[in-house]
Amino acid sequence: QSFFEKEMASTSEKWHSKLALGVIINPVNGEVYSMTVNPTFDPNSYGSETNINVFSNPIIENNFELGSIIKALTMAAGLDSGAVTAETTYEDKGSLTLNGSTISNYDHRGNGVIDMQEVLNKSVNTGAAFVVSKMGKENFAKYMADFGLGKETGIDIPNEASGNISNLKSPRDIEYATASFGQGIAMTPIIAIRALSSLANGGTLITPHIIKKIDYTMGLSNTITYEGEDKRVI
Repeated sequence: QSFFEKEMASTSEKWHSKLALGVIINPVNGEVYSMTVNPTFDPNSYGSETNINVFSNPIIENNFELGSIIKALTMAAGLDSGAVTAETTYEDKGSLTLNGSTISNYDHRGNGVIDMQEVLNKSVNTGAAFVVSKMGKENFAKYMADFGLGKETGIDIPNEASGNISNLKSPRDIEYATASFGQGIAMTPIIAIRALSSLANGGTLITPHIIKKIDYTMGLSNTITYEGEDKRVI
């Protein structure tokens, strides 16, 4: 924990970030080994802290549009549904217009004919949208819901917030296209971490947690069990 906090502080200083956060988790059983947020406070003198916002935990409590890390979930859903394979190709022209709105790649450039691995390698927004177009809106929305993006994870920390994926009820194509690369939907970082962990856990969701066992002074102990660990998504 101490090492991670120092790393996060140096990262914040290097990039002049307003907020930096990180989690180290075991994706197989949900054990959270470390969790850190910067800026933070000194728990030995918290009474002298003037910024009360640092007492909250944005990893658990705050929703963000997390952007391109969601592409990994989109691609996993596309592969699992059979809509695309690793060899599937499409022609990337750099932008795509849906319902009168145009979405572009981050560099506003087209990559020509590329396969699905290149979509991830180059973080191609239009490539993620292509996967959704092959899957269909309803199918994509179901996968994102099954990944738990709109729900609490059940982590044993107070004040957990739910995600917001209400855009995936829209009749328009554009909302699904932007959601494929993490825009227009919002979630806490721990929700995204839980979903991404399933990719390293054979497609099964885990419940993030920081408590494994409680030892009582009378000599008894209680090993904590967490629900939801057997839910297979892909």
